[in-house]
Amino acid sequence: MSITWRILVIEDDHALALGLRINLEAEGYEVIHTTTAEDGLSFIEGSCADLVVLDLMLPGMDGMEALSRIRRHNPKLPVLILTAKSSMEEKVRGLRAGADDYLTKPFNLEEFLLRVRRMLARYEWYRTEGILRVGDLRVDFNTLEIIDDTGATVRITPHEARLIQYLSTHQDRIVTRSELLKHVWGVDPDIETRTVDTFVSRIRRYLEKDPAKPTHIISIRGKGYRFMP
Repeated sequence: MSITWRILVIEDDHALALGLRINLEAEGYEVIHTTTAEDGLSFIEGSCADLVVLDLMLPGMDGMEALSRIRRHNPKLPVLILTAKSSMEEKVRGLRAGADDYLTKPFNLEEFLLRVRRMLARYEWYRTEGILRVGDLRVDFNTLEIIDDTGATVRITPHEARLIQYLSTHQDRIVTRSELLKHVWGVDPDIETRTVDTFVSRIRRYLEKDPAKPTHIISIRGKGYRFMP
């Protein structure tokens, strides 16, 4: 069992983006949608995406500049360009800039989904083992398991895994609840919800010897959480 692939769609055409979301989710992918390159880059820099579907003609920062910044942040993150620009020069320019693949609008949906599957299959080769040490425990993000030194195993959900992964990736600082809502769940950080606190309580039961006195996921009053491996 592996964590569900997360696909970021950066597309300002709402109708097209909705169609992509519906069909990608039907294939079992998790989809995050932004309408600007700036919002897409903000998500990539603060969270984990496994593939980016990128329109070139965007309001504000254009897709080529966004692609350049994505490549500086993560040279291996798969990027599929969708654009109305159909000239061979534009395709070559996009591929030279670091895109992994290129589709011209309008495109065939089956071809799009096939290319997504193939790009993710290639990306799988680049993924690390995905093992995190927390005290005497090992968190395996590929199998969604927490294993202690005796071999006893606890299964966790994809969102629990993403929460642990995000906190551990940013262990050098305090992570706010709003940040977790945005980057782990992909929802509006202004929404009033106890989701984050509920999930933190759950993963403390897995990771802490005494959940009432945590030593790995520390609450910072009025600010958020700090991860201590």
